[in-house]
Amino acid sequence: MKYETIKFEREDGFAVITLNRPHRLNALSIPLLDELCDAQNEIFKDKDLKAYIITGAPRQDGRPCFSAGVDLKDGAQGNKQWEYPGFRGPLYVEQDHIFPENTCAGRLWAKRPQLTSPLLTNMIWSPKISIAAIDGVATAGGLELALACDIILVSETAKITDSHVKNLHSGIGAGSVTTSMVRRVGYSKALEILMLGEFMDGKEAHRIGLANRCYAPDQLLAGAKEMAKKIAGMDFAAVAVTKLSCREVFDWNLNQVWDHSQEHLKWQFFDPTKDLSLLSAIQEWDQRKK
Repeated sequence: MKYETIKFEREDGFAVITLNRPHRLNALSIPLLDELCDAQNEIFKDKDLKAYIITGAPRQDGRPCFSAGVDLKDGAQGNKQWEYPGFRGPLYVEQDHIFPENTCAGRLWAKRPQLTSPLLTNMIWSPKISIAAIDGVATAGGLELALACDIILVSETAKITDSHVKNLHSGIGAGSVTTSMVRRVGYSKALEILMLGEFMDGKEAHRIGLANRCYAPDQLLAGAKEMAKKIAGMDFAAVAVTKLSCREVFDWNLNQVWDHSQEHLKWQFFDPTKDLSLLSAIQEWDQRKK
């Protein structure tokens, strides 16, 4: 696909996706969402890519911008990328067998929960690590896109808010900004952010735990690339099962997650049909390294 609303660049073990509609504050139009899904699928299929960064092009006047959300004037709120059950996303269609079927990881991947948006569902459950690099405005659907990423990095000059409640016509957000925000910052702080619709800068986003790290504006993308390159240097199976195990914590109780983590470890290093306890798996791994 030829990209017109995003930029897609491959680097050493990772990719960079830049939302590129500066005249509309990188709002999520129907073509942009289609292209974002296509780029995501390209990343997923490329074994050399283990991580990807999502960022936004500067405004036409040079000021930074991540995304002002779904482009209501474009009609993107009716886009197939945000609807079930007719469209489940390119990852679901083409890549269901990323994990062996007879493993815990394979069963979880095939039955992963469906969010309102297939695009965000696939971002959350993809074994590739997604990094949002936010500078300038990130609101509504743009914030939802960032919250679906595994890691959020911000510039000190980021302007983050959610306007769904403040602007009554917006509803609560198709990308489940409510649940994602609560999981990042906790119930009370999430309510404050969502109810008031006030802007916060990057330092505040980092302070409350919404962002992993905060950078000077001219260091944000470099910091994101440095992190992505480090992840790209890791073993892919280790990256995939670690992300899956961490993701499960949101959806299972502690005992279930612990049991599944043991099974993930067996799949990562060994024949998944073998019945190995965590201790014996570690012992066998130690022997293989000698």
